[in-house]
Amino acid sequence: MAQHQWEIERKYDLPPEQAGKIKPHKIKGFRVGEPAIYDMTAVYYDTEDLALGAANVAVRRRAGGGDDGWHVKYKAGKARGELHYEPLKSSTRIPAALRKTLVGITLDEHLSPVATINTHRTEYPISAEDGRQHAVLCVDFVTARDERAEADREWSECETELSSDTLSKTESKAVFAAVEDVLFKAGAVQSSSPAKIARALGQDEVPAKPKRAEDSGEDAPATGQDVLNAMCETLTRQLQHWDFAVRIDAEDSVHQMRVRSRALRSVLHAARNFIPEHVGTDLEDRLKTLARALSDARDEEVAAEQLHERLDGEFQGQITASARQDLFGASETGIAHAARAVRRMLESPAHLQLLKDLRALSRDSSFGEQAAHMSAKKFAKAVMSTALTDVIHKATAEPTVDSQTGRAEVSELGAELSERLASADEDPVGLAIYFDHLHDARKAIKSVRYVSDALDRADVGLGKKRSRAASYAKDYQNELGSLTDCAVMEHWLARVARSFQRTGKDRYAVGLLHGLEMASLRARLDDAPELISDLVADIRRELRSAE
Repeated sequence: MAQHQWEIERKYDLPPEQAGKIKPHKIKGFRVGEPAIYDMTAVYYDTEDLALGAANVAVRRRAGGGDDGWHVKYKAGKARGELHYEPLKSSTRIPAALRKTLVGITLDEHLSPVATINTHRTEYPISAEDGRQHAVLCVDFVTARDERAEADREWSECETELSSDTLSKTESKAVFAAVEDVLFKAGAVQSSSPAKIARALGQDEVPAKPKRAEDSGEDAPATGQDVLNAMCETLTRQLQHWDFAVRIDAEDSVHQMRVRSRALRSVLHAARNFIPEHVGTDLEDRLKTLARALSDARDEEVAAEQLHERLDGEFQGQITASARQDLFGASETGIAHAARAVRRMLESPAHLQLLKDLRALSRDSSFGEQAAHMSAKKFAKAVMSTALTDVIHKATAEPTVDSQTGRAEVSELGAELSERLASADEDPVGLAIYFDHLHDARKAIKSVRYVSDALDRADVGLGKKRSRAASYAKDYQNELGSLTDCAVMEHWLARVARSFQRTGKDRYAVGLLHGLEMASLRARLDDAPELISDLVADIRRELRSAE
C-alpha cells in the first residue's frame, strides 16, 4: 500500500571537513533534540533512456532508515512529494502498484538499477518552544556508485525538511532562516544539485546555454524537421509527466495534462502539410479522445472553483448552510465520478499505446522529413501561418449541413444551452449553431497559442508580423475563455437542478445561481461577434503585410 507525503525541503552543500563546525544547539528560537544516526542504502532505478529522471521522478529502494521500502520522489508543478510503498518479501521486486503509477512515463519498459547510494546520516529534530516538531536537520556523508559508468563519487550535504505541511509561511520561513544562520556560519552554501541521484550520475553540472534552433549547428543548421521533432518530443514528455501527476492526484494535473494533449494536437494539425496524412489524422483523433475524457474532469474542477467563488463572495450569507452543503456535495460527487472515468482511461491499453506511438515519433527519422529541406525559421513561419489561417477559416465558416436531413449539425452541448437560453421569438437551432461557431473559433484561436508557445520553447523566431498576430490571438483567447467557463458553469448548474428535482432537494439556491449565470452567458454571447470580427481583421492585416 502506498503512503503519500508532501515534502518541503532545502538542500545545502558542505565540505566534509566543515561538518564538525555545525552547531545545531545554537539554532535560535527552537529546541533541537538529540540526534539519531542512520546508515542507509538506496538503489535507484530507471529505464534505459532515463525517462524517470527526465520527468523529475526518482524511484529508489531504501534500507536502513526509518522508512525502509520503495519510494517515488517527484516534482509536479510547484509541488514536491514522495510516495512510499511497503517493502516486499522479495526486496528487489518492484511493487505492481508502483509500476502502475509510473507506466505513463516508463511505457512499461524494464526498470534496472542505475545508481547505489550509501548515506551516513545524522538527523536532528527541530521543535518550537511549545514542543511541536517543525523540521529535521540532516547532515549526510554520501558515497555513490554510478552503475552504468562504473564510477564512484563522494560528497557531503545538509538538508532541512519541514515535518508538517500545516506550518504557516511565517513559521516555515522562521525555521529555515534559523537553521540557515547556523549552516552558513559553518561554511554551507545552497546546493548546486537538485537531488542525490543527479549527483550520483554526474548530472549536477550546469549545462551550457542551448543555441537557437535555427543556428544550433555550425555545419548543419537546424531544419524544419528538427524543429517539428523537438516540439513533439517536448510536449510528449510533458504529457507523460502529467499522466503520472494525474495518477497520484496532484493539484492542477488534469488541467495540465489536457493542455499538453491539446497542444500536441494543435502542433500536429498546424504542421499537417509536413506529416503523412494518415499519421497526423490518426494521432489527432486519439489525442482528441484523450482531451475529451480529461475535459469532463476539468469542467467539474472549473465548476467547483466558480462555485466556491460565488458562494464565498457575492452570495455569502444569502444561501443557507444546508443549501451550500448540497451544492458542494454535488460538486464533490461530480469530481469523484469524473476522476474515476479518467483513471479508467489512463489504465486502458489504448492510452498506453497512444503514449508509445507519440514517443516513437522522436525516434522515427522519417517523421516530418517533408520539412527537412526548410530552415527552422521558414518552417516556423509556415506552421504559424497555417494556424492563423485556420482561425480565419473557423471564424468565417458556414454551418455544416447534414447531407441526409438538410439540417445544420449542432453539438449536444450547443443544443442543450440553446434550449435554455433562446428567447420566445428566437430559433434555438440558430442559437446552437452560433454557440458552436464561437466554440470552434475559440479552439482555433487557442491552437495558435499552443503552437506559438511550442515554437517559443524550441527557440525559433516567427518574425514580427506573425508574432504580433499570434499575440493578438492570445489576447482574444483570454477574452473568450470567460465565455467557455460561463457555459461550463451554466451547464453544471442545469444538471444539478435536474438532480435536485429528482431527489427532492431545495432548488432555490441552484435556481438563483443558474438564473444569474444564464444572464451572464447571454451577455458574453452577445459581445463575442465583435471580438471575433476584430481578431479576424487583425490577423488578416498582419498576414497580408508578412507576405
